[in-house]
Amino acid sequence: KIGSFGRFQKIQYLLACFAAVCCSWAAIVPVYILNVPKHRCRVPRLGPADHWGINSSLIEADVPLKKSGCAVPGAADCFEACRLNGGNGTNSTTGCSAGFVFDKSEFIDTFPSELNYVCDAGREVLVTTLVQSQLIGVLIGAWMSGILSDRFGRKPVLIGSMLLMGLSGLASTVSSDPYSFWVLRCLVGLGFASSLTTGFVVGIEFIGPQARIHAGIVIQYAYAVGLILLVGVAHLLRYWRWLNIAVGALPLFSILLIWLLVESPRWLISRGRLAEAEALIRKAAKVNGVELPTDLELRPPSENVSKTPDSESADDSDRSSPTSSAADSSEQTSFLRVFTNKQTALMTMNMFLQWWVIALVYYGLSLSSGNLPGDIYLTSFLNALAELIGYVVPHALAGRLGRRVTHAGSMFLAAAALCSTIFVELFGPADGGLDWLLVTLAMLGKIGITSAFGVAYLWTAEMFHTGVRQMAVGSSSTAGRAGTLLAPFLADMRKFIASSFGAALPLLISGCLALLAGLTSLLLPETLGIELPETLEDCRRLAAWRSRATVEPQDVGKEIKEQQAVDENANRDSAV
Repeated sequence: KIGSFGRFQKIQYLLACFAAVCCSWAAIVPVYILNVPKHRCRVPRLGPADHWGINSSLIEADVPLKKSGCAVPGAADCFEACRLNGGNGTNSTTGCSAGFVFDKSEFIDTFPSELNYVCDAGREVLVTTLVQSQLIGVLIGAWMSGILSDRFGRKPVLIGSMLLMGLSGLASTVSSDPYSFWVLRCLVGLGFASSLTTGFVVGIEFIGPQARIHAGIVIQYAYAVGLILLVGVAHLLRYWRWLNIAVGALPLFSILLIWLLVESPRWLISRGRLAEAEALIRKAAKVNGVELPTDLELRPPSENVSKTPDSESADDSDRSSPTSSAADSSEQTSFLRVFTNKQTALMTMNMFLQWWVIALVYYGLSLSSGNLPGDIYLTSFLNALAELIGYVVPHALAGRLGRRVTHAGSMFLAAAALCSTIFVELFGPADGGLDWLLVTLAMLGKIGITSAFGVAYLWTAEMFHTGVRQMAVGSSSTAGRAGTLLAPFLADMRKFIASSFGAALPLLISGCLALLAGLTSLLLPETLGIELPETLEDCRRLAAWRSRATVEPQDVGKEIKEQQAVDENANRDSAV
């Protein structure tokens, strides 16, 4: 009644989009600050005079040449990275006793180059775990955010998470050892995940059903735009500490949210704080220019035993219908009940697989953007642009072609593009003449996997019944976060397999996983146009239709709706 998307909601939504931009910076900044630039051993006899762009004739007697892979003979990257000639007329080699020379064309310094964390398997693995530490924090934060925001409210959790993300990021700037850096980046991940999920809830809880589906996608556009902006900032601030300060300082502006952000009225009502909720609703109506009745009465959810037809909406599926309130009250106690039925259990495990693969491949591609040939800023920009396009696809197609077709098609696009990269890596010319094709295929893979990510949230919510819908999305997201823990090792696999196959293997594995998930997603039910399931039996009935691809999804919804009507009549008769 205060308007679906008036001025008041727009202000709150912009604040949520600001949180999404901050989160995108925190999520991808490891690509820059933990990048390992091209390097080689420093020639001892040259001392400090040795640098990356030195005339090759001055060092070719000291540094072994690579056997293959040189685009321009005599260029700096044609020399071995981790060995020096032994001298004395022998063919022996030694390690880099005098330190290293790094290519500074892209970065002044990164965390690994500043600490010389190269040419040592243990240290290289440690750098990979530094990326993983932030993802561990994301896993914990995704789990904690729902508990904290339901208990303490959306506003304090969002502001606290943003401050944690910013302060931890700034603290990691002054870290000079990998262990404190590991802990601080873990805290950044915790704040990032909590900020992103809580910000998403803040962004949609004020918005009416007509605009909510678009708002849920547009906030993801803000995330992608943040990635594009970060490329520009990283290009200007090429020293990892300067960049880390910029990324850590941005969330600190969340202190302004104390005056601009308001608490969710839905949360206030759910906690019985009706007077605060009413005052907030009246304030929103005034800002939107809407007149509310003077006798407005709010009731806690337990008293909302009826709904008018005008209030029914697929987007308001978090509220139970009267026919299922009793069933839902018991079903809410355990998400594990979906595993008591074979059909719903298989559907749930299939959806967990989709999230696991999507998250692993998505973060693997995001973190490996710096490993693609060419300038890291250009490839990162293309990667961010591909993500933006990837969110447009489900926004445009999921409501027309259906969730299953859009999701499976996106996975097949990712699989075809990523598996094709192996031919470029293995059979392409050594001079990098087909690097443009490799980057193009990687970007197509990113578009496909991002599109699948966009569908997964909506599809999962529509597939499960009201009593466990939030838990189903949360559990699926947790399965995805578990997949992200492997993403840093997938992205850095080329460091540990010294061959062209090692360079192709991460993209090939990603493509095969996307193909597997795409094929299994065809076994999931279509949810376009159906009445959302309200009970476990509705969920089972929906899952049973997964093999009947020739039947329109509306027929599934019709059957569910008819059964709900029967249940409602039975409940009414028993009450009489």
